[in-house]
Amino acid sequence: MNGFDVARSALFHSARSALFHSARSALFHSARSALRVAIVAGGFASLVLVGCPSGGVGDPCTPEDEYRENFSGFSLEEENIESRSFQCDTRICLVNHFQGRVSCAKGQKEPTVCNTADGACDGAAGEVCKDAGVIFNDCDPKPCGSPGASPANCNDEMGRNPACKNELCDKDGRYCRCNPSNPQCPDRYVCDAVSALCKVKVCTLPLSHADKNTRCYVPGTDIPIAVEVCGQCDQNSGRDGPDAVYCSCRCGAPSDGSSDADKNFNFCTCEEGYTCEEIRPNVGLGDAVVAGKYCVKQGTKFDKDTVNCGTVDGHVGESCEGSPK
Repeated sequence: MNGFDVARSALFHSARSALFHSARSALFHSARSALRVAIVAGGFASLVLVGCPSGGVGDPCTPEDEYRENFSGFSLEEENIESRSFQCDTRICLVNHFQGRVSCAKGQKEPTVCNTADGACDGAAGEVCKDAGVIFNDCDPKPCGSPGASPANCNDEMGRNPACKNELCDKDGRYCRCNPSNPQCPDRYVCDAVSALCKVKVCTLPLSHADKNTRCYVPGTDIPIAVEVCGQCDQNSGRDGPDAVYCSCRCGAPSDGSSDADKNFNFCTCEEGYTCEEIRPNVGLGDAVVAGKYCVKQGTKFDKDTVNCGTVDGHVGESCEGSPK
């Protein structure tokens, strides 16, 4: 990897992290706020806490990103190191240049939005219109000028808040209320007049439908994924779910840019069938003790010059790698 690629990779992970923490409110903040605001309880009653088994190196894991209904999946150009995964004994869920979602092997085309249009879904094919996401943006309803209030995040006399683009901040729910006359919702989302939240509904198939594997859902629920998802690469490519996403451990410091923290780091030893390979270089951005080498399945080391997704048994859109089956 040359200097440009290293810098680009670091910038990508820095930006992606920022976007993730902003966008994750679509699911995680909604779950938390549902306890405070009853307005979403009905639409998302089917979302339950799913127990996650712990595992050692090589055991399967589902990355946290996949619990967001607006996450379209990973791409072959990226790697992702989830360093606080409670599904893994090692706390590392490694995504080593993988396409799509672990929880949706075949992927799906972009679902049809059915926010307002009657009959948008193909009832003859078994489709139903279902809630697929709600966006919560946190805000502080503390009155501007009061002790501890931030000028960038406080309510004026009318309840308007700069953090909400000068729209209202809900006192009880502590979230930004959208304005139906000026919704400022993301593409495909609409401002719900009752809850004053940006929501999206899409056409999907019930979990009881025979063709449910052609659609994607938030793992452990019947909440549909609201975006296009690429199908996984061929099982012989070394880049499908079982070969590219699993629990791993940090087995060595990066070849260049080792940090002081690495001197006392308790590196693991890779088991038989695994090799210690550099996954992420350290270029001074992000957590230095995450950069470095990890145990990967033997024969699956990523090479950008020779990688071949192969035949995809599922959805292959314009942004997807591989050829349709």
